[in-house]
Amino acid sequence: MAEALRAHPDVFVTQPKEPHYFALGGRPATFTGPGDDTTINRVAITDVDQYLALYPEAGNYLALGEGSVSTLYYPEHSIPAIRAMNPEMRIVIMLRDPVNRAFSSFQYLSVRGFEPLPDFLAAVEDEPRRRELGWHHLWHYTSMSHYAADVEQFRTAFGDQVGVWFHDDLDSDPTGTIEAIQRFVGVDPSRSASSDVQRVNASGQPRVPALQAAMQWGGRHAGLRGVVKRVVPFGVRERIRSANLAPNATTSDVRAQLRPTFAKDLLRLEEVLGRSVPASWSV
Repeated sequence: MAEALRAHPDVFVTQPKEPHYFALGGRPATFTGPGDDTTINRVAITDVDQYLALYPEAGNYLALGEGSVSTLYYPEHSIPAIRAMNPEMRIVIMLRDPVNRAFSSFQYLSVRGFEPLPDFLAAVEDEPRRRELGWHHLWHYTSMSHYAADVEQFRTAFGDQVGVWFHDDLDSDPTGTIEAIQRFVGVDPSRSASSDVQRVNASGQPRVPALQAAMQWGGRHAGLRGVVKRVVPFGVRERIRSANLAPNATTSDVRAQLRPTFAKDLLRLEEVLGRSVPASWSV
């Protein structure tokens, strides 16, 4: 979604896409999970001047923003920070099937060599310990998939400035969904060269483990990582990485075990949104 918005000539999206400022602004990123020092602790921007420096000083952009998923997850910090920065901000929330979102995070961290456990359900069982130890939000597999309270707080704080879409909409009608989001943030969809949605931050099983291992090694060496980022555009890097990943969905057994974890939250989410969540989320 963020990359499709970035492609619109009237929209500016920061690089990095997830600076985590609103969730962490003013507080240092000191997470303790495997790899947190080389990922979120390194890239998170918590200083207001450094955050504002991500945006251009000039230009004809009508909408400028970023795409930190942590903004929704830490409403107690992000809502006051948004009010201080821009109380009229438009906030786009894209929600995914809770089990698929949790499993995707597990695969994302596994394929990067950070997840210490090979079994998803074992990692879920270990989640309370990880949270207690201060591992960052991406490790909170089931907690990040409980949406109702966070969405309700944003709706209460910002009302109609909050737009909520389902990832299923993006899958079934990518063009229509992106155009609706473009209109919501205040730009004309007809000015967009394309409404194609490029798949980024993909998860799955490596097709060529040696290639994945090489990318992991390069990602842990700051000098090489910087050179690659300067020479190889983000879109090209993502196409290479995604091409090496074979999609790997959750099994029916995993869904059956985790479904009760989210049942009450989904009912509350429907009350907050005033509409039903996709039927497949309960299957």
